[in-house]
Amino acid sequence: MRKCMFTLGLLLITLITTNAQQTTEYPTDYLKPAFHAARRAAFREKMGNNTIGIFFAAQVRVRSNDVDFQFAQNKNFFYFTGFEEPNAVLVIFKEPQTILGKTANEFLFVQPRNPSMELWTGKILGEQRAPAVLGIENVFNHTQFTSATLPIAQFDSVYSLYKNEDILSRMKRNPDPLSKMTDIVDSLITNSGKKLANNTAMLMRTLRHRKTAEEIALIQKAVDISCDAHNEVMKAAKPGMTEYQVQAIMEYGFKKHGSEYPGYPSINGSADNACVLHYVTNQRLMKDGDLLLSDCAAEYHGYTADITRTIPINGKFTPEQKIIYELVLEAADSAILECRPGIPFRQPHMVANRVIARGLVKLGIIKNESEVRKYFPHGTSHHLGLDVHDQGLQTLDEGVVLTVEPGIYIPSGSDCDKKWWSIGVRIEDDIVITKDGRRNMSTASPRTVAEVEKMMKVKSRFD
Repeated sequence: MRKCMFTLGLLLITLITTNAQQTTEYPTDYLKPAFHAARRAAFREKMGNNTIGIFFAAQVRVRSNDVDFQFAQNKNFFYFTGFEEPNAVLVIFKEPQTILGKTANEFLFVQPRNPSMELWTGKILGEQRAPAVLGIENVFNHTQFTSATLPIAQFDSVYSLYKNEDILSRMKRNPDPLSKMTDIVDSLITNSGKKLANNTAMLMRTLRHRKTAEEIALIQKAVDISCDAHNEVMKAAKPGMTEYQVQAIMEYGFKKHGSEYPGYPSINGSADNACVLHYVTNQRLMKDGDLLLSDCAAEYHGYTADITRTIPINGKFTPEQKIIYELVLEAADSAILECRPGIPFRQPHMVANRVIARGLVKLGIIKNESEVRKYFPHGTSHHLGLDVHDQGLQTLDEGVVLTVEPGIYIPSGSDCDKKWWSIGVRIEDDIVITKDGRRNMSTASPRTVAEVEKMMKVKSRFD
């Protein structure tokens, strides 16, 4: 039997939003249509006069042969619509326009229903149900999106990101409505002599920079789910387990509490593997004396957490592991204290980098502070939200959510005393900027040496 390109649950998210008042069978905390309408209105306010915005949904992508990758929506499109189906396009006008006999400032084109396909992939909305579910009044079948639909030549500028969003793939299903619609836009822009507005990406970064209360609530839910899963790994981890068994416990925790899927591929690296920043193989058998670095987090209703904890697999840090761990923790705590409104986004990194550089010099691991990138090669923070590396600006403001994640990685063979080899430590927390400072959203999972070792003594449900 051919694998479904969607899961029924994914396709019914928008349906569930409508039916949530009548049933408790499904979650009721999805973003409401009013949220997405407000985001469209905010974008429209920033558009120039006599302009048009065109935003495409993501594409169905082939994994191999007749099996597709699980569908993941274009985050900008989701931000504006809450719609979780492919092959759709949202059109936003600065001033009301008439399309297909309807006059409005926004229109949505969606894939038509096909009962024979729905037997395999689950029900979709179609143009009939989409208006009530999404709160967008004017919805059409995407076969009606033609070169005659959009008189692009009459507009001064076109806002769109489809050429830079990586929504198109060579590995696609045929027929492919999304490629057809983007080809139509390409042709209209070329023939009219118009150009894509060069500030569309900046407008989106500006909008997504500060999270609303509804967004912060969903990020906090993702963080809480992730912390609980990290705690369960601390309780269950022991020598003789594999990295993939840790991954299984972690991702079980995500699903157990309602996460649709991980926010990114789970990283569970032990010993030297902890020194590989984006290690996702997760196949090694873990041994007594190893450190385990788990960079794993849940996504919840479109928003993701991003949390890393590093633990001794036998429940007790060695003296050298403890020294490195506490140096990373000092850097993390120092960086978190820098998180407050008005501060340059990079300032927490500068502080963390300074703490680690001085500490490594003091330990004799590096000779001078300029060598710090040898063992701390990445930045300390990135924006967090719909994407794990989210869009945002370069100043911290109230409502910004960011990570703080310093680390030290000393693989075998490094140019330092052998006693430090195979130590890889990263501590990552999710921080929301408040009116007067910051709040660490991820304190529910232990961070200090004593707290970690104490949690690792607690009996696990998996024992």
